[in-house]
Amino acid sequence: MFSKVLGLKSASTQAQVVPESSFEGPVYLISMAGFPNYGDELIAARWLHFLAEHHPDVDVWLDVREPGTVASLLKGIHPRLHITNTLFRAIHEHVHGLNRTPAELVRDLGSPKFDVGLLELREATTIHLLGGGFVNAIWQENTLLVDAMRAAREISGARLLATGQGLMPRVPEDFHDFEYVSVRDQASADSLGIARGYDDAYLVTGVPTFSEQSYTPEESELYICIQNDALDENAHTQLISYAKAQIEKLGIPREKTFYVEAIPGDDYAGYASLREYISEDNGFIPFAHFWRSGFRFAPHQVWLTTRFHHHLVGSMHGARGIALSGKVGYYDVKHGSLADTGTRWKVPTDLTRTYSFDDLESPLPSAQQIQIKNREAQQLYTAK
Repeated sequence: MFSKVLGLKSASTQAQVVPESSFEGPVYLISMAGFPNYGDELIAARWLHFLAEHHPDVDVWLDVREPGTVASLLKGIHPRLHITNTLFRAIHEHVHGLNRTPAELVRDLGSPKFDVGLLELREATTIHLLGGGFVNAIWQENTLLVDAMRAAREISGARLLATGQGLMPRVPEDFHDFEYVSVRDQASADSLGIARGYDDAYLVTGVPTFSEQSYTPEESELYICIQNDALDENAHTQLISYAKAQIEKLGIPREKTFYVEAIPGDDYAGYASLREYISEDNGFIPFAHFWRSGFRFAPHQVWLTTRFHHHLVGSMHGARGIALSGKVGYYDVKHGSLADTGTRWKVPTDLTRTYSFDDLESPLPSAQQIQIKNREAQQLYTAK
């Protein structure tokens, strides 16, 4: 199985012992990037930046659903990055009628459409499932990724890693044969019998600093994102109704109220329903602009969002906010995993309760999360 747990002297939480092993390439990363979705792109970018800083001469393969999109979004981060969709294409074709599973393709080859890409997987010394909440009961086909990783290990002896995983709602996948696994929420940790870790988006250089300055509504900016995907039935309508009431209660001027896409298109429905509250002067921020312009999260911002990584990155940079959950057993676990580490964002379970501007508190610094995530990465990728 994977490693035992270790209590950290500097923290009340626990983290896993990272196995003492040296790293050499090539490395094969598996990621949900490419939909695109701000959080998945962000996690992939974090790991690529880390590997570029510490291992610029190692070949890095990144297996994603949409390699063309990822080639544009993540271009130039690592000098030896190669982007493919070998495993995701194998899953897609298996789900749509191919009688061989991705693991069978990895083991046996003899599949001209896949063999060249599968050979790259079989030659990797490290196969790393990047973080996110996608190996669970909502998207059960993604367990095929884990099976394929094991099949490659049988052939090459590669290290199998999985970091920053969110496993709720649970499927019976215990990551046996993996050298190392970390998870980002307590429910996932309890289900595997390990200590909780943190989301991969905490893999940043340096700890953002901010002061707990008092702001007025007139000095603040409001950023909104209400998704329309992966929700419980009728949840979008309920979330929009709540957002309208919450926007009015906060009292932040319309000219300082903006709508941000995390998934292009899917998030636009929220903007269409809330347009009357959004600044008429460039109030809609499309995903492409948000990603490419170097958007800056800041302490004077207030966020009203369903998106997990708005919550994570915003709070990391001092922004206050309200995080909404539209799927019980999934988004409530995700946002709760951040709130219980000190973001101080409101995560309402009762959508009849709104919060005044003065109810919102500045988050605690994320130094501990960043320190633990960086130590994890450095130990997993220590060179000989």
